[in-house]
Amino acid sequence: MKKKKNLTMLLSFCIGAALFMSTAFADVVSKTGYDQLKDAIKKTVASVSEEYDSFTMEMALSIKDNDKVLVANSEIARYDMANSRMENITTSELAGSEKESFYSYRDNWCSMYYNSNDADTYYVNEYESEDKDAVTLNNFFEDEDAEYIEKIFDALIGNLKEYVIVGENPEGSKEFSGRLSDGQIPALVNAVTAYAAKQSVFDRTVGYNEFDMPSLKNDVFVKEISGRANVNADGIIENLFGEFILAGSEKDGTKHELKVELVFKVYNINSTAVVKPDLTGKKVEKSIVHTTPYGYVSEKYLGKWKNDIIIEENDRFVKIGERVIEITGINDDYVYGTYTEIYKEEYAHYGSDSKKYSLKVDMYDNKGELEVTDDLGNVIVGYMYLDMGRIECYIPSENPAEDGIVFNSSDDIIYNSSFYKVFEE
Repeated sequence: MKKKKNLTMLLSFCIGAALFMSTAFADVVSKTGYDQLKDAIKKTVASVSEEYDSFTMEMALSIKDNDKVLVANSEIARYDMANSRMENITTSELAGSEKESFYSYRDNWCSMYYNSNDADTYYVNEYESEDKDAVTLNNFFEDEDAEYIEKIFDALIGNLKEYVIVGENPEGSKEFSGRLSDGQIPALVNAVTAYAAKQSVFDRTVGYNEFDMPSLKNDVFVKEISGRANVNADGIIENLFGEFILAGSEKDGTKHELKVELVFKVYNINSTAVVKPDLTGKKVEKSIVHTTPYGYVSEKYLGKWKNDIIIEENDRFVKIGERVIEITGINDDYVYGTYTEIYKEEYAHYGSDSKKYSLKVDMYDNKGELEVTDDLGNVIVGYMYLDMGRIECYIPSENPAEDGIVFNSSDDIIYNSSFYKVFEE
């Protein structure tokens, strides 16, 4: 089984912001300071994901409109990699709502979850067999696109090189700090940052009812950026603070200055202890999780599964054919099979006319990424979920490649993702 990529979104955001800070504020007159700070970011991520026996990470993100706090999220994550244990404590506060707290615990044999607003109930998942990848972190700098993203940041540096203060302490640690106003920020950096912030933060939250998040649509620009970071003598970022002020107006002309602050810390390296919670006397709801293909996804899924291809015709539903999935093989990593669409003769113009495609599912637990390949080698990617007594199969409507695979090409066909077992009488 492949490893889970369970590095939290907030950590990714903080480290991504740290990379931006490094490109914005590192002293690259000689390139040394810039390279050293980038190396520190990469070394920190590599160390927590691959080297340390234990550590604690603390992350926080807040958004303020003038002095009003709109969002305040904080997270403390403790990892005991040597004993495959981790716990996470998160607090979330939205303007106009009560503060919420969340707790989670995971090891190779179980996971627990608690929400302060959920009637004091602890939800416990006990694994049917050991999940050796339950507590892992992904080094996203090793991902395929990481190198290209880094080059983009490098290209955006421009004249930001001269606005940094880099200090080196006698014991070998370093301090990085800097501040830029809107007049010092290159137009390209300003535009990219403003667009990314609007898309990733504001547009995704404006529809929520819990708090009033301004939706900045016009004249959006970064008014100010500031940041500082401390790197210890081992080249690890111990703490990082970043702040930027985003100005803009809503559609009705109402102006806002939103201050976004983020904090990232790493401490208690190789001295963090994680203890499994004692739930004696607590309200607990337990469930069993099947963690291997031969537990939940076993040979019982071999054979044919189908659903009906239906259209609406003359104000009635008409069956014009069948979709058939045949599972032909299951091992520790993959599920193999075929997919066929079979149409009645009078409706053959609707689809593939009994053409067969091969299926390969990269499974984790009972779900995974689906590769569908035709006889010419064209491939499209979908998703498959193996449930109790049924299969959920999501295949894109068509392949963007010219002359590629096409499924359900007619808008008249009613899509159905559920396939049910075919029993031989």
